[in-house]
Amino acid sequence: MSRATIIIGAAATAAMLAGAGAASAQGYYLKGFGGWTIPQNNDFTLDDRNLGTGSSSGLDYDSGYILGAAAGYEVNPHVALELEYAYRNSDATLKGTGGADGTLKSNAFMANAIYTFNGIGPNGAFRPYVGAGLGAADQKYNPGDFGSLDGDYNFAYQVITGVAYDVAPNWTLNGEVRYFGVTDQTLENSDYGVKNSYGTFDAIVGATYHF
Repeated sequence: MSRATIIIGAAATAAMLAGAGAASAQGYYLKGFGGWTIPQNNDFTLDDRNLGTGSSSGLDYDSGYILGAAAGYEVNPHVALELEYAYRNSDATLKGTGGADGTLKSNAFMANAIYTFNGIGPNGAFRPYVGAGLGAADQKYNPGDFGSLDGDYNFAYQVITGVAYDVAPNWTLNGEVRYFGVTDQTLENSDYGVKNSYGTFDAIVGATYHF
């Protein structure tokens, strides 16, 4: 599936969910989450601005971690809209440079639309859900001798699927997987520059408090 297809699908899904039926309001909630992020290796051209040349390079990632929080509003029993912040951190090796190691960090601010299906299992306590989000994210990569390569905020998107489990009248536990992506983003310093696309799969657990 192409990146353009994913972006268009995420935008369409977010619009559909945001416009879904309007039953009585269900209230606000806060969510905290964390877990495992698995960035996908990629290739790019590393531009040496002092020499005016470019060389084939890229990033080989190790798995890392994600931490985040969201605040949302349940429009009705099935539809919720939320604002989210997420931080991702993964070690990565810059290819074609003698194995320069560093860490890629990303901050993402997203607006998500979530659709929750009818509950299943005993008393309907297990509630599957799907969602999509659009927003902006930055990237910062520090490969040792090359100095920090920083990027401004750029368009980001994500698709979400998971299950919520009601453990108390106001508390649910969440388990979900996501695909998160950032479109081609310029990371640079005074000596080097790259255009890096960033895509990662996340496995997340969290807790939600409903007011």
